[in-house]
Amino acid sequence: MSAFLGWWTRPLFLAPYKEGEVWGHQDLFAPFDFRVFKSPEEKADELDSLAQQYALVFQKDTHIVRQVWLQAESLQRFIPPHLHSPLKAALQYAYRYGYTELPLSRQKGTAILRLTAHDEYQVAVAALVDSTRLWQWLVSQYGKPTAESLQTYLRLLLRPNLIIDPQTASERLHQAAQSLSPYTGSIKKGEQIVRRGELITPDIAQKLHSLRTAYSSLHPIQSRLISFFGTFLLLSVITFIALWYLFLAKKITLHDLRPVFLLISVYVLVTVIFALMTQLQAEWIPDTTIPFYHLIPFALGPIILAIFFDDRVGFISAITLGAQISLITEEPVEYFFVHGFSSMLAVFRLRVMQRRSHLYYALATLLTGYILTYFGYHLFRQGHLAGIPWSGIPILFANTALCLVAYPLIYVIERVFGLSSDITFLELLDTHHPLLQELKRKAPGTFQHSLSVAALAEAAAEKIGAHPLKAHVMALFHDIGKMQNPAFFVENISSISQGHTENPHYGLTPAESAAIIRSHVDVGVKLARNARLPAEVIDGIRSHHGTTYIQYFWEKQKRECPQEAPLLEKEFQYPGPLPRTKEEAILMLADSLEASTRAIPHLTPEKLRAHIRNIFQQRIAEGQLSESPLTFAQLKELEEVFYEQLLSIHHSRIEYPKATPTVAVPA
Repeated sequence: MSAFLGWWTRPLFLAPYKEGEVWGHQDLFAPFDFRVFKSPEEKADELDSLAQQYALVFQKDTHIVRQVWLQAESLQRFIPPHLHSPLKAALQYAYRYGYTELPLSRQKGTAILRLTAHDEYQVAVAALVDSTRLWQWLVSQYGKPTAESLQTYLRLLLRPNLIIDPQTASERLHQAAQSLSPYTGSIKKGEQIVRRGELITPDIAQKLHSLRTAYSSLHPIQSRLISFFGTFLLLSVITFIALWYLFLAKKITLHDLRPVFLLISVYVLVTVIFALMTQLQAEWIPDTTIPFYHLIPFALGPIILAIFFDDRVGFISAITLGAQISLITEEPVEYFFVHGFSSMLAVFRLRVMQRRSHLYYALATLLTGYILTYFGYHLFRQGHLAGIPWSGIPILFANTALCLVAYPLIYVIERVFGLSSDITFLELLDTHHPLLQELKRKAPGTFQHSLSVAALAEAAAEKIGAHPLKAHVMALFHDIGKMQNPAFFVENISSISQGHTENPHYGLTPAESAAIIRSHVDVGVKLARNARLPAEVIDGIRSHHGTTYIQYFWEKQKRECPQEAPLLEKEFQYPGPLPRTKEEAILMLADSLEASTRAIPHLTPEKLRAHIRNIFQQRIAEGQLSESPLTFAQLKELEEVFYEQLLSIHHSRIEYPKATPTVAVPA
């Protein structure tokens, strides 16, 4: 789709150019003979000339003149003798070429006088007579008193013998316009059209335009097909780069193609909007010098992708989508510099969108990038301030304002594609969510454990450049399945039994206890789906134990019934899957450390550091982190941040001295 739109709107041949700018490419020579089209100004001048020539077409009635002279002879005895000669001269002047009621003061050029359908001749408009011209002639020839005396008789006698014929005039003008040649000259093969560094004058711009038109029409089908094939190859490479990056960054998986559909939809939508706007501009205002292509909010694409993925995906999309749009614009270099680089700056401000103000900061950065790159590019290209097209500045401001539509678009995209943005995770930070409130009421120990894990996960994600907001929310909900059987989990036993030490596992076999413990994952996934929690949260619930063993009951099973242990091993193991993202891996490690650290007696910094290292090595040895994108360097950073966080949580407190009893002194 994008390839077709690029092929449809993309002008064939030639580098971009603008009249009044300097030709910055190599010397250009004509690759073949072609004719130069007339410029719009030349066409307008020719049409004006034709309009003057064919604007006045009159039907001439020769019978009227004879009738007027006969009537004048019959009235001669009623006219004073001294007016006979002036009246005769006035009639001869009026009917010399023709008399009309049409005002002639603003008419110029020639008029066509038609006697019959096949008999006509041209005469200068200045030779024709109307009432105003007749009055001026009489005054100049006989003076005003005589002219006033003649007015009464002339009103009785004069009748126009020239009747305007606008329909014939329009037909003649149309025929003449059709016969005009669209060309003003020709260029021979090998003739130089423009030199490098030469100013593009209107004549040179017309030659370049004619060359591009000639090249496109030389072999229209072949040229268009070849152009389409080249555009298709370029767009395929661009799309492959974007999708391959998402795959390498583990933003897409084969079991969930929604991110792929979102990416492709954004690319196609932005390209469609740009292609349609370009086509409309070409049809409605083809000769404008205002850069309306800067009005299209290209940055919406990278901003949306940065919000739903991360700033790195937004950065890649700014490059690839900018290159794609540049293929179908007449100013590809300018467009890529202004919109591509400015979009890169904007997405860097959207690493984590924790407040609405972050979007406004990003748009302010976008506008700053627009201004800097726009001025920088045109200063580089023109070499002086006078060459900067200032009309583009308000359009860039309008472009930034249009990008505000990103905020309501987030909601629409979430519903259409079933994906979640930072806005959704911000809403889930509220511990008054019904699921968390229910967890707090039924399993208070698990609720406190989840809060601690959330704090650990957020700090860890912040440290290694993962998504701290997602990690925090995933940790809040990771154990909601425990509210089905809260008393069977150690953190809840004391709080639910109000201090009693009764353990509900005492009457169960190890396999039965393990089944109850393992079920909290499936129950949690079901509750999360019913509550329509984001897919990332559900994946965190499913993967936060990976495929680890329910160690306590597995060891108990091996001690009590070692002969049955190999047959029941799967029943003591979580079903997985393994963590696939940094946030899921962080959640697994934070959950393991928060729970196990509480069981260490007389915790010291040395014990804590050794314990953290042991848990990390154990998870690596078990292969629990084999599908996550965490590197060994990041694991080292995680060890340190978990150590700092857990040490601050479990630090030893000083023993407060007991208060000395106050002894009352008798009065």
